[in-house]
Amino acid sequence: MGLTLCVMAHLRHAAPAGGQIVPPTNAPAATSPMFRATGYFRTGFARGRWWLVTPDGRPFYANGIDHVSAAPDTDRTTNTCPYCDAIATAYPDLDAWTTATVDRLHAWGFNTLGAWSDTDRFAARIPYTVLLDLASGDDWFAPAFAAHAATIAASEVAPRRNDPNLLGWYLDSELRWGVDWRKQQSLLDDYLALPAASPGRSVAERYATDPEGFLRILARRYFQVTTAAVRAQDPNHLILGTKMITQLTPRTVVRVARRYVDVLTVDDYTLLPGLDDLIQQTWGPFVRRTPTLVAFHAAAHRPVMVAEYSFRAADAGVPNSWPPIFPIYPTQQARADAYVAYIEQLHQAPWVVGDFWFEYADEPKGGRFDGEDSNFGVVSTGDVPWQVLTDRMTAVHAESPDHLVP
Repeated sequence: MGLTLCVMAHLRHAAPAGGQIVPPTNAPAATSPMFRATGYFRTGFARGRWWLVTPDGRPFYANGIDHVSAAPDTDRTTNTCPYCDAIATAYPDLDAWTTATVDRLHAWGFNTLGAWSDTDRFAARIPYTVLLDLASGDDWFAPAFAAHAATIAASEVAPRRNDPNLLGWYLDSELRWGVDWRKQQSLLDDYLALPAASPGRSVAERYATDPEGFLRILARRYFQVTTAAVRAQDPNHLILGTKMITQLTPRTVVRVARRYVDVLTVDDYTLLPGLDDLIQQTWGPFVRRTPTLVAFHAAAHRPVMVAEYSFRAADAGVPNSWPPIFPIYPTQQARADAYVAYIEQLHQAPWVVGDFWFEYADEPKGGRFDGEDSNFGVVSTGDVPWQVLTDRMTAVHAESPDHLVP
């Protein structure tokens, strides 16, 4: 199983403040505010389910998409960006591309931009999220970790604190919380191996026979430091968690996170049959992944949002060779069918408040920086939409929970 689990490593990983509020495109115009207006996105519970709430108090379900960028991926074999070349030919300038892309996204029912998007370019036109990458170093108990988080918050968070189009902040993406493909030892073992004078080693020595207790206090340190750094600069916006990998998240971490995050975010890719159980048996126990993510909600007592998921098909003209742990559907029709089946179950879960497709454009044939070469896009590297998929997305987005508010 070495190669298959090794490639888990390749699960993916500022705008003007005070912009005008962009009306969410998936909320019917006639829908009246259900909540108190605060001027910023927040969460709320009403009519039997959790919601994101728009700045003016309307229920909102985030139909999101990641990595909407004019320069998404460079082909590592040719050192060229095929998508960049395509849009340079098709549009007179990047402003024209930006307008056309926003029009496309709105037409397809997307209403929020996810991680790695060109937020400076889009922030005034569509709600968006930002990934901060606050984790640093190998000792989260060291003063340097807190200093790094504070520096990032001052440079990235503070300028956006008054922007009503900002949905919220991802603290990090797919952190390691134990034994997995990245390292075959526990975090307690990592910290016990630090130099003797390290603050983290001193803490680890107190938990030398209690790995679970150490994981709990380490998670608490991480979330205390990162959320304090964000809140010191921005009291207004949602903290969207850390994009936890659904197959690799200990329940202890989720239970700690619920004290600090407003929304629990997960990266929820469908793996090849049997891999979920194999990972659970080999490295678990982890929170059990289910189609509605009910176990994550039960552990967190927070609304849940999928920050990444995707499906790919064999007829796209890209290799789909990496990562080899995800299914490859034979056609775009089958790919679209898998998408619909996945989202229908999320829409039925009253604790799910949004989902973000990864990603806008396909990866290049020769592979991006880490070798990924998959049909994850809603458009090709030539900027041509996968019409079967986008048609189904348009229909599904029209039936998202906030459209069905009585």
